[in-house]
This record gives sequence, structure tokens and C-alpha cells, in this order.
Amino acid sequence: MNQVPITALLAPLRQALASHKQIILEAPTGAGKSTALPLAMLDWPELDGKILMLEPRRVAARSVARFIAAQRGCELGAEVGYRVRGDSKVSRHTRLEVVTEGILTRMIQDDPELSGIALIIFDEIHERHLSTDLGLALALEVQSSLRDDLGILAMSATLSGLPLTTLMPDAKLLQSEGRSFPVTLGYSAPGKRDWLEHMGASLLELLSGKGMLPEGVAAGTVLAFLPGKAEIERLAGVIAERLGERLGDIAICPLYGELGNAEQDRALSPDPSGRRKLVLATNLAESSLTIDGVTLVVDSGLVRQAAFNPRTGVSRLALRRISQASSTQRAGRAGRLAPGYCLRLWSQEEQDRMARAEEPEIARGELVSMALECAAWGVRAFGELPLLSPAPSVNETLAWELLHSLELVDAERKLTPLGREAHKLGCHPRLAHMLLKSRLLARELDDPLLAPLACVLAAILEGRGLPRLGADISNYLRFGTTGQSAQQVRQWLAKLGLSADLAQVQREAHPRDMGLLLALAFPDRIALARGQQGFLLANGTGVSLDESDPLSQAPMLVVADFGETEGRSSGRIWLAADFDPRWLDGPLAFLTLEHDHSGFDEAKGRFVAERQLKLGQLVLKRTQLQSVPRALKTAAWLDRIRSKGLGQLNLDEDFQQICQRLDLAAELLGGDWPDCSEQGLLARLEQWLAPYLEQVNNLEQLKALNCARLLEQGLNWQQKQLLDEALPTHYPMATGTRAPIRYEADGRALLRVRLQEAYGMAQTPVLAQGRLKLTMELLSPAQRPLALTADLASFWAGPYVEVKKEMRGRYPKHLWPDDPAGTLPTKFTKKKTLANSAD
Repeated sequence: MNQVPITALLAPLRQALASHKQIILEAPTGAGKSTALPLAMLDWPELDGKILMLEPRRVAARSVARFIAAQRGCELGAEVGYRVRGDSKVSRHTRLEVVTEGILTRMIQDDPELSGIALIIFDEIHERHLSTDLGLALALEVQSSLRDDLGILAMSATLSGLPLTTLMPDAKLLQSEGRSFPVTLGYSAPGKRDWLEHMGASLLELLSGKGMLPEGVAAGTVLAFLPGKAEIERLAGVIAERLGERLGDIAICPLYGELGNAEQDRALSPDPSGRRKLVLATNLAESSLTIDGVTLVVDSGLVRQAAFNPRTGVSRLALRRISQASSTQRAGRAGRLAPGYCLRLWSQEEQDRMARAEEPEIARGELVSMALECAAWGVRAFGELPLLSPAPSVNETLAWELLHSLELVDAERKLTPLGREAHKLGCHPRLAHMLLKSRLLARELDDPLLAPLACVLAAILEGRGLPRLGADISNYLRFGTTGQSAQQVRQWLAKLGLSADLAQVQREAHPRDMGLLLALAFPDRIALARGQQGFLLANGTGVSLDESDPLSQAPMLVVADFGETEGRSSGRIWLAADFDPRWLDGPLAFLTLEHDHSGFDEAKGRFVAERQLKLGQLVLKRTQLQSVPRALKTAAWLDRIRSKGLGQLNLDEDFQQICQRLDLAAELLGGDWPDCSEQGLLARLEQWLAPYLEQVNNLEQLKALNCARLLEQGLNWQQKQLLDEALPTHYPMATGTRAPIRYEADGRALLRVRLQEAYGMAQTPVLAQGRLKLTMELLSPAQRPLALTADLASFWAGPYVEVKKEMRGRYPKHLWPDDPAGTLPTKFTKKKTLANSAD
């Protein structure tokens, strides 16, 4: 450990801690920042208190803690320990505690002064996990207001694209060299071949020795990066089959988050039989893990990433190309111990097009739990915290709205008494609401097993690595009553002040009760069957279920878990329970709402109205109304116009002209003018059209509305006066004629007038306070177009000469002077003009 590059920074770092309480350390892969640094800090007497180190992943937290404990020669859980969700090895003697999975956030919330903590280390901060971003923000808040002696050390493999120095401008910046051996890069795109098949063939070449390795690279452990568990299991099966008899020489080791501790340790450690290893891993192997003997990396270049969809309220899983930063991290794993080789299963050109860094989780994840943490901390918006990146406003708003609907925060986003209890439970707010409400319902319904059953369901929903046993959650009860899940159930029961025989809970669980309980957590996911098209959720999302699944025949469901995938029009149900609608007449009646609805019956040609009992967007019951209230009729017309478009209205030439004038007014005059685009008109139907719809009973009457006049009546007096003055419908000629002006879509204003009436005009008239020149369409005495000009002076001096020659012969009775600009205008023949002049 004394040979790793980070040792060169130990003295400067120790000095920096004496004068700075915020330090940023940039140290590439292999520098020893996750192991040698905290190991050395245990011997620094000036750190008078415990050291907390945040690792984003559970596997890394356990691995790092075990390694440092071994280096100190102590038992894990003594001087060095770890704490992750569902597993911990700590004692009152622990001085270095490696934590993850929101544990740090919980510690800060429980003890804002962080009593006994001297330093918090944030490792692998460049991975931008949501819990890391939130933990750092809360730690900075504690440091600035309660503990100015608290040290914060933020460590990252790279600062590229990471705004740490902006968030902590006074922090001391230290940089370390990485310790890595040269890694030769190779590229092999699959072309038209299936990428997983191509990856399997590439791995078999390396394992069989057929693939040529660069000079100096030993055939050690092969680390392969894949998107997820499904691909790992599929590829492991293919390779095992292809290796055949040689399989005895190769240890195939999966490595992903859902694996148990023993299987994860097997992937990290040397093979007990001395076999060569093939480690098939997700992107968790990018972090602070040391995998024995890795000299070869095969990278699929793919990651399965969840992105929250605010429309449906769930996260959509999709395969994504990794970033350049991630590809660098993965390649670096091959050079930790010796010269290595990384085979990238894409082209060099693709590498150059990849994003520089991964998108932070706060920008794409569900934010409900974070909103509850913010409420518990006493802030009303994420922006009040010193976060590395802002959250999307729509995702944040939806998170607060869900907490409010679950009665966990009030209208001012303050934690309610129920919200305080929910936060103490330490689970997702939806599940916390189910647990707390189940305790109340158990008393009302005199059912002592109801709350324990809720705890079992919550453990199933928070569990990892469940087998596929269909969508019915009752098929998974045994997984919620055994192992770590049972331990979690008992912890929740203790916090609720309850106890139960879990075997009895599993044995006596009734599907009707499961539907009730899940509805407390997912009221927006109560679903109604819709024939062959699956189910419609209360939030308006369509979901489907395999026809062979028994739940597919249920009239109503509660969907606890469903997913969206690219290329599918509806979500896929993963976990659900049958729902008894009679609960909506009892303890869940508060979820329903009576709503009067009116619509236009196309077949009958008239309006119909009904009173609906609704649950979200689900209509549970309909009762016909004998008469249609005016307000309902107006709302129905507006719905119809919005769904079918403005084409149902009388959008005649007058309407087009008022719209063109208003658009020009907004462009040339400034100020607040109505938006006359289709989107703008539809958005403002309530303002300009709705007041006139109450008496409209059929389509003919709708079509008869003078929409141009209605739109103009929506202007205030000042707007009307300014529009008529600056952009009039007619132009007053000296002859007394009010010549019409046509406003066109390209912004041109066209004045149509007989040429003789334009005599005496030296320049083209202007509108809009001098900002718009009229384009003059000059007509013959027979009202035929002669010329089009926006520069009257140039026309008189040039083209008019040719027009005059031609028109004198065709219209000899009319005036065609040589000096039109100096001639009095007329709308009569020469004889009548002279007679008028004589008079």
C-alpha cells in the first residue's frame, strides 16, 4: 500500500485538513484513494472522531471495508466496518465506517450535528448517484450552519463535467497521478450481427487463446461489462455450453447488485481451485472494486438505464450507449495490476460520438424519496439545497404532488405528522404510507394480520433478485417472510409497535386484503380492464399483462410494479393484486369523486350529459342527466374543438385578417397581444370563445359564429384603438376611397387601388408607426392588376413609363399624365375629372 500514487499526497492532504475543511481530490483509477488514503487517516491524531466514507455501491462498500480491515489486521466491524441497507458490520469501537444506500442521509437527518464525526469522505462522486448528491448537499448544510469543524473530502476519478469547484469554491484542490499500466485498446463492432452473440464469440476467442493478445499482456482474468442481469445469465449459459470440456479450467463468475454477498465475494476473490476467471459484470465493476487478476476487459459499451417518465409516473428501462468517461473507467480495469488489453465492441468512430460523461441521476430519476428527505430537512424546494445539479422542474413538482396526495406533506410542503412517521420508517414514501395506514385499518376492520401483511408486501417490493413467478404478488409471499426480507419486516413491525408470526401471515394472507393494502401505496395505479387492450390505470396509463397470467381475467387490479420499454405502446405489468371494487364503498371511498360530464353525441347530433363516479381517470359508474347545464355544454364544446381542431369553426377571410394584424402588432409594436397561432388560440379558447358557446346547441350554430368579431371583442379598448390606427383594414385615399388592405402570412400588407387614385403620392405609405411599408397593387380602370410595388417613387420614375404607353391606347378616356407624382388623383375619366375641376 506504500507504493500507490496517493501516498505522495498524504502529507499535503494532512496539511490541507489543518487549514481547509473542504477538499477536492482528483485521483484516477489505481491511485489508491479508496483504500490507502482512509487506511493512512486512521493514524492521524488530528482527526479526533470517526471517519465516514460514502461508497455509491454496496459491493464496493463491503469490499473496501474488508480490505482496509485486513490491512489493519483487525476484525471487520471492529476498528473498520461498513453499513449498507440490510447489512452492517460496526461496533462502538469503529473509527472508519464505510456507508452507502442513503445511510449517510439517514445519519444526518437523525443527528444534524453528526456528533463524533470528524470527516466525511465522498468517494466516486463522479458517478453522480442521487444519494451521493443529496448526502453531499446535506453535509455542506451541516458544515455551514452547525459544524464548522466538520471536514468534507470529495474524491473523483475526474473533474471533467463535474461542477465541484463551483459548488465548493473555497475548497483546496489536490490532484494525484493514477497508478495504471498501459492498456492497449482494440475495437470490434458487431456490424449486422447480434451484439450479445458477437460478445460471446469475442470472449470465447480470448478464453481459448485464439485471439491474439498485444505483446506483454498476460492471459489473466477476463472482465466483461454487460448491461444487466438478464444478459449476464444468457451469456454465461452460452459460453458454458460452447466451452464444453474446457469449462473445468474456467470459473464463470457473475457480478451484479442483486447477487448475495457470497456470490459477489466469489467474483472478486481468486478462484479457490486456481482456475482462470471470467467475470461477467454490470457497470458496478467500474467503481472502487479490486477484482483479482484482471488483465483483459471486453466492453459491450452498453448500460441499462432507468429514466423517469413524468407522464406515467414510472421509470422506463432502456439500453443506452455508455459515455466516454465510463469507457475510460472500464478500460482502466485492465491495467490495475499489469499491462492490459481492452476490447471495445464498437467502432472508433462511435467512440468519438459518445457523450463525454454520464447524465446525473437527479436529471433522470424519480424524486419522491428525495422530496421527503427535503421536507424532513425543512426545505420546500430542491433549489434551496447546495446541489451539484438542478432537478427537472416537472419531476420535482410531481414528487411533491405525490407526497401531498399521500398526506405526507401539507400544501406548503411541510412534513405532516404522518409524514414524520413515514420518514422514520426509511422506505419509499408510497410503502411508508401503506404501512402506517394499514395499522389504522387493522383497528377499524379488527384484523391484526393486516399491518404485518403490509410489511411483507413492502419487503417484496423492495426486494432484489425475485424469480419470475407471474404477476400475482401472492406468489411471492414466501420471499417476504424469509431471509433478509423477514429481518426487514420485523424492523418495520417494531417501528409500528407490532409483532406477528410471519408464517401465519403468509398462510392466512387473502388476495382481497393485498389489493386493499397495495391501493394505499399505489392509488394512482388502480386499474380497470378494457377488453383485449389490457388495463387502464387511474393515472391514465395503459398497461398489459400476458394472456396466460390468471390476473389477466380480473376486472380490476392494483399494479404495484410495471415497466416501460422502448418500442411498446403500453407498460408491462410485473407485480399486481386483484382489487375488490367494494373497498371503494368503504375504507377507500375517499379516492373517488363524482363528476358531471357532457359530450357531443355524433350519431344523435346533440349533447348528452352524465354524472360519473371517477377514480382518477377511471369511470366506475355513469348516470344519465336529463338536462345539460350550460357550463357543461360549454366545456363539452371546448373539449370537442380541442380534440378535432379549429376547423370546426368559421375561420373565414375576416378571421384570417384579424389574426394577421394581431401577429404583426406583436412583432412590430410590442406589448401583450393575443397569440393567434393554432396552439395559442386553442390554449385561450376559454377567453375568446367560451362566453359565446352557452347558447350553441348544434354544429350549424357553431359554424355560424362570427369568430373574427369574437376574437376582436376580446381586445381591450387600448388594444383596439392602437390596432385600428397602426394596422387598419382600409387606407384613406385622397379621392375619398377607402382602399382595402390585405395582410398576408409573410408579413406583407397589400393595398389594392386603381392607379389613377395613387397620383400625387410621391412615396409609398407606411403603417405600424413607420415600421411597415405598404405594398401597392395598382389596378387598371377595369380593376385588373397593372403593377406591384413597395417603392412608389421608383415605380413612377421607371416602370410607369411602359405602363402609361400601353394603357393610353387601351383606356384613352382615362388620365395617363407624364408626371404622376405631381398630378391630382382621380377616380373618374378625363372628361369628368376636367368637369369636376371646372366646378
